[in-house]
Amino acid sequence: MRNIKLLSIVIPCHNEQEALPQTHKRLTDILGELIANKKCADYELVYVDNGSTDKTLKVLEGIFESDRHMNIISLRRDFGYQGSISAGLFHSKGDAVITIDADLQDPPEKIGEMISFYEQEYDLVLGIRKNRSADSFLKRFFSENYYRLLKLLGVEVVYNHGDFRLMARSLVNEFNELSERNRFIRAMILKLESRHAHVYYDRQPRKAGRSKFNIGSLFSLSLDGITSFSYVPLRLAAFLGLFMCAAALAGIFWVLYIKFSTNVIPGWASTMLPILAFSGFQLLVLGLIGEYIGRLYIEVKQRPLFSVRKKYEQK
Repeated sequence: MRNIKLLSIVIPCHNEQEALPQTHKRLTDILGELIANKKCADYELVYVDNGSTDKTLKVLEGIFESDRHMNIISLRRDFGYQGSISAGLFHSKGDAVITIDADLQDPPEKIGEMISFYEQEYDLVLGIRKNRSADSFLKRFFSENYYRLLKLLGVEVVYNHGDFRLMARSLVNEFNELSERNRFIRAMILKLESRHAHVYYDRQPRKAGRSKFNIGSLFSLSLDGITSFSYVPLRLAAFLGLFMCAAALAGIFWVLYIKFSTNVIPGWASTMLPILAFSGFQLLVLGLIGEYIGRLYIEVKQRPLFSVRKKYEQK
């Protein structure tokens, strides 16, 4: 059975000044219990300040002065949620590393259960929501169907798994070697490890602050999940293009038949409908190709995943 000498908890933060005092106390209490129960010998809390514009860094600095277990990674700007998790994983040192949101809607009480699976030689343990009853109807509808769409497109994901997970050090090291810029970590990690355990939980309401995800960021993350792991949309576009060509050929024969065998004068509808259909389809395909080319453009430039302004480490 494996034992954990050092457990790392990575907490990405973006404008979480209201939540952090409660978050830190709750994590500290739970981790203290884990040490008492010999689930780990020691722990570190790696807070990643992801370009916050409020007093998040000030709050973290205040806590840092009184907690020897705490480290802070202050990023130069907002590198996105996936970028901040990547920064935390890169700077973590533990035998096992757990990523969890600063709002603690994913209950840290499940960390002990995750460690139990780690002791059973699982290098990857996924936290999975039992249901989405806490979400609004629209968010629940789009989230559930998005997972179905990913599966349909051949993207390997686990339904209702977000970014609450435990990773063994060997897996973290392999993940840190990945250089891709368009990140969808919940799918990336499954490309590295197919054997994983599941821990189920009820997601809790946010205790302080408000969600930092808006429609734009969720849509961008959704596109990354599709375009980074599946070329099925491009293949579908090719098949639809063949279908439209066949339809156009049939239309040509229909027009010739009307012209030479009847006295009917076609109206504007028979002209406008094909033009609108084909132009709309062409713009859709161009936009789809543009998404893939745009991501290739980002990958080719090889800009850093994150940039650290200052690193706070306990002596």
